[in-house]
Amino acid sequence: MSEYNSAEGLAIFIQVIIALVIVRRAYAMSRGVPYSAARLAVAPGLILFLWALSELESVLLTPWALPYLIAVDSVIVVLTSLTFARTSESATVITRSTSEGWSYRIPFATALLYLTIFLARLVLAVILFPTSLELGATPSSFAPVGQQVVLAIIDAAFSVSAGLLLGRSIGVVRKMRASQQAAAAPAGTGSP
Repeated sequence: MSEYNSAEGLAIFIQVIIALVIVRRAYAMSRGVPYSAARLAVAPGLILFLWALSELESVLLTPWALPYLIAVDSVIVVLTSLTFARTSESATVITRSTSEGWSYRIPFATALLYLTIFLARLVLAVILFPTSLELGATPSSFAPVGQQVVLAIIDAAFSVSAGLLLGRSIGVVRKMRASQQAAAAPAGTGSP
């Protein structure tokens, strides 16, 4: 295994911290968490921001990436999020208590799917292309074609994981809106 410089080590450390936060959050969601639209927007917003930065960085490492790979990765994010939103919506369980308000629970496997792809991407990046973890790191030269292909695969895996997280949030919001509408419907059907 190669030696990592301090910037690469810090990037790996940050990625591991992110993975641990994901594990903690996945466990909490499998037990049930209070519904927060802001929380459901922040996580995908952050991951999409990181995804955009990684796509821009890929342009520095793979000169042919713009616009081809970025377009493919964008399509992957959109298709994955739309497909997984339905799965997430059907797997989400919404509950309402008088004291705590609305909460939701998703199966651990639903959250684990995102984590698995995120970690697979991290392992690929750490082993095969550690400088891809350093946001803003400029390469000394273009990577060889083999490494460019690996980088394209890493970017595609990151696109799938970003789409899964976005789809999960969309599915939870859809399920919450349906549950809130269903709860409000009987109250409005009574006689005056």
